[in-house]
Amino acid sequence: MKHTAQKVSIVIAAVLLGGTLVAGSLIGQAATATSLESQAVAALQQAGIDGVSVTFQGREANLSGGDSSSLEAAQQVVEAISGVRWAKTSCILDPCPANASPTQSASPPPVTPPLAPATVNITTSADGVTLTGTVNSQAAADALVAQVAQVFGQPVDNQLVIDPASDPSWVSDLTNALAASPAISGGSLSADGTSITIGGTVASDSDLAIIDDALQQTQLPVTDNITVTTTPALSAAEIAKINGTVIRFGSSSYILDAKAKRKLDAIIPLLAKSTVTITINGYLSAPHQPGRETGDSKQRAQSVAKYLIDHGIDAARIHVHGRGVGNPVAPNNTSAGRAANRRATLTIS
Repeated sequence: MKHTAQKVSIVIAAVLLGGTLVAGSLIGQAATATSLESQAVAALQQAGIDGVSVTFQGREANLSGGDSSSLEAAQQVVEAISGVRWAKTSCILDPCPANASPTQSASPPPVTPPLAPATVNITTSADGVTLTGTVNSQAAADALVAQVAQVFGQPVDNQLVIDPASDPSWVSDLTNALAASPAISGGSLSADGTSITIGGTVASDSDLAIIDDALQQTQLPVTDNITVTTTPALSAAEIAKINGTVIRFGSSSYILDAKAKRKLDAIIPLLAKSTVTITINGYLSAPHQPGRETGDSKQRAQSVAKYLIDHGIDAARIHVHGRGVGNPVAPNNTSAGRAANRRATLTIS
């Protein structure tokens, strides 16, 4: 029994001693951490490193806050303190240093895909203007078609593709530039948001300067292949011949007969050698169906315009108007008078 009691006493003493050692170790670690933390804070302040927090677990430091460069500098300062085993960094700003915890790194910003490039291509032929490319909305397409028809002076075959993801900025600038542009004959244009190439002919150097100034609105480099057409001036007699041409039509008809075509054939060479603007006015005899006067009279003007265009006159030079039953040249109460009033006239300027 005496030996057993001695053994129990030894075991109890060992347990108490072990507990004392463990407690002492923990207290020592806490004291070490507190001391090292104070030293680290002071060292960081002395080094002028702001925004970095330091905590200790035993002799191991954890650094957080700041960006990668300040964390790297803080790591070097703290690990230089005597008694520090190592310093680990955890950054909150990109880019993180190599030893930072991946789970604590800030997520990269979402990547926004670039807008698809918008494109505009204009080509002219005897059949009219073809407009191809990509724009971001139907409104942008409609506005561009209207300006192309005005500048290039021909019907537009609109083959534009609508892509809401395409870049809209320079397309509206191009549309505004075309609105300020004079007429271009036989023209072409190609643009993709990085540059513009434009070609064709204009009537004067001043027209060319206006086009160049207008295209500067797009802020894109411009390659100008436009030429100025130099043509001899028409004589007074030639001008009088053109302005004196009157085309007659049958009752309720918009068709050119053989006599009308001969009259136009006689002035087409004069029109072809000049760059003058041609105004064609269509008229009706009275009475006429109400509400259709303008449209029906304009059809007569358009018949004359089509004949001129088909024979090489640039559509951009021609403007047509329907004048209805206005400006009669004879009374409408006789068949001869009504026949005289069913007409189209040409005027140049």
